[in-house]
Amino acid sequence: MLSILRGDADTLVPDVADLHAWERLLVSARDTGHSGLLNEELSRGGHSVPADFLSKLVAEAAHVAAANRILLQHLERLAAASEGAGIDMLVLKGAALLGDLYVDLGLRPMCDIDLLIKPDAADAFDRLLLQMGYERGQDLLRDDFYPRFHYEREYIERGPRPVRLDVHVRPFRPLRYSRILPPDALWDGTRTIALKDAAVRVPSVTNMTLHLVCHAAFHGAERLLWLADIHRFVARNRDSIDWELLLDRLRVWNLSEAARLGFARTEGAFGRCIPDDVREALAGRRAPWRDRLALWQAPRDAASPLMHTLVDLLCTSGWRYRAGYLAAVVLPDATHLAEGYRGRHIGWQTCAHFARAWRKVARTVTPSDNPSAPRLCE
Repeated sequence: MLSILRGDADTLVPDVADLHAWERLLVSARDTGHSGLLNEELSRGGHSVPADFLSKLVAEAAHVAAANRILLQHLERLAAASEGAGIDMLVLKGAALLGDLYVDLGLRPMCDIDLLIKPDAADAFDRLLLQMGYERGQDLLRDDFYPRFHYEREYIERGPRPVRLDVHVRPFRPLRYSRILPPDALWDGTRTIALKDAAVRVPSVTNMTLHLVCHAAFHGAERLLWLADIHRFVARNRDSIDWELLLDRLRVWNLSEAARLGFARTEGAFGRCIPDDVREALAGRRAPWRDRLALWQAPRDAASPLMHTLVDLLCTSGWRYRAGYLAAVVLPDATHLAEGYRGRHIGWQTCAHFARAWRKVARTVTPSDNPSAPRLCE
């Protein structure tokens, strides 16, 4: 599949009579969210492809387009509501790319909407979403854990087709960057793109590039769809990206190592896309050990909660800030404890603390195969 997406289809497309190979290719495309992109590449002509295979790809792309259309309708409603409430909102990742990079809604699946607001707007946006019928997702450790320590909050609109929002107050998860990135990171030079009946704001092409590549890196830079996003976006906007500004921000925000990994994995999968001097500049930078440790740990956070906490404490600046974070992790409030401990008896909170600690130790000692893997269309 990767070879076809990369344009090597002339020599690597399965024989038209090898139906088992085509079926495996179809399953792989569905599982990884590449049905639309695979159909786009194979439909360019010159390839012998079974008609049944192409019809299934087209049907899958139509299904993706229908699901995306519903999510974009919700996004239009959110954009109008946030504008009416005077709350600035940026659209990130899949929804931003659908309005900007992928003209055909069937090319790129998504299953949620990622938004970025400024930290001081978190309470107002929370009230707005609750008024609109959204519910908060899983309770965080304490009422003040978001936005003080955690970078996002989940919201869900229930119904026959539940809609999930990830509302970010910072672009990246590791706690280290809560102390490094300014509150207005990614907000300069924002662009407006048109959806069907509304317009939404997205980051500048330079900031979008920075976010796409570093976000992928903090999740291990292994998901092919995200690497395809990066390659396609950079290839289309290469002359519009301010590479000098990008390199400067990566340095100031301690993101050079993350960008180096993200670009290296992208180019390893799909071929070169960034200027040679940018690649050389990133390769020549020696990242501080805290940057490297935070980057190494980030994809493992869900699998190793104790290491997650330890690395956050080691890599984040400010004694008082770290003490507050540690207190929140060790002593969450009763609402959070109740989610993992159903008993209600005298001393139940003490028992809940012990049960919670045991689960974290057990997950760290015997982690599952890949519990931190992102959702298919995150």
